[in-house]
Amino acid sequence: MSKLDISIEQLFELGAHFGHRKRFWNPHMEEYIFCEKNNIHIIDLYKTQEKIAELYEVFRNQSSVGNKIMIVGTKRVASTYVADFGQKTGMPYISHRWLGGMLTNWKTIKVPINKLLEYEENKASGELDNMIKKEAVMLEKEMKKLALNFDGVKDMKGLPDALFVVDVENEKIAVQEALKMEIPVYGLVDTNSNPKNLTNFIPINDDSSRTIKFVLDLLSEAILEGQDSARKQGLVQKLDGDKGPKVFSLNTSTKKVSVEATKEETKVETKVETKEETKVETKEETKVETKEEKLSEADLNKFTKVQLVEFAEKNNFKIKKSDKKALIVNDILSQLK
Repeated sequence: MSKLDISIEQLFELGAHFGHRKRFWNPHMEEYIFCEKNNIHIIDLYKTQEKIAELYEVFRNQSSVGNKIMIVGTKRVASTYVADFGQKTGMPYISHRWLGGMLTNWKTIKVPINKLLEYEENKASGELDNMIKKEAVMLEKEMKKLALNFDGVKDMKGLPDALFVVDVENEKIAVQEALKMEIPVYGLVDTNSNPKNLTNFIPINDDSSRTIKFVLDLLSEAILEGQDSARKQGLVQKLDGDKGPKVFSLNTSTKKVSVEATKEETKVETKVETKEETKVETKEETKVETKEEKLSEADLNKFTKVQLVEFAEKNNFKIKKSDKKALIVNDILSQLK
């Protein structure tokens, strides 16, 4: 299925046009409401069709440069499809419960995640079989409890590049945290929601399991298509953290963190002086764009705060992560000169 296969009739059959009762409407959704019938707002499916096509392109472009998109949907009708989406695409997801600080206090959230990974490693190695039965049962229960909350983000090494929420109204805390961290937010928006702070959204019935499944299946195809495109071009998936390839550069034309290094370009010569002043070349570290990249203030302002912090860390710039975006830009400019 591609975005060209979407028809108004198809969306109509899924019930994508049903909004909420008139008394619950949000004025910011006025331009996306087609009419009112039996005191219920009807969503304009032509605009829904247009927005789905836009997000399809956004997701394909994001995944083609290795960006991570976290998907959040904790209400009952969406949780199963959100988990399937994450497992199919390899993207981080939250399908059970959003814990406060998941984005704004990531270092603290990493503590229980590391505990979950440790438990899983112990289980895989057979260490639980050597324990007393009561202790093993208690650890199994704790592991299941941790997995319920963190299974979708246990492989995430840092903050995501974008957030996608199913039902903006239901995931208010997640949206607020993403906005605070200057992470772009996308989502499904019904007539009772406020899309004002979202980067882009799909006006649609977000209470229908059929509608949610249809949209997520389509967007998962966009991500897989982007990932396939990256593999064909010989690009390496972007990884945050200490492990994995670190071949990033700030692409000012796409405003995204892109991967540009090839096998020949990822070889860096490091010189180590010994007592005899001999030099040994090592080719184990990958090449990272450094201070030689001349960026103007206008270029830096195009990036998100997360990308600026990442860029500063890769180039060993001294900045304060808690500073506002403008101060971080000034610090980077002063050290680029």
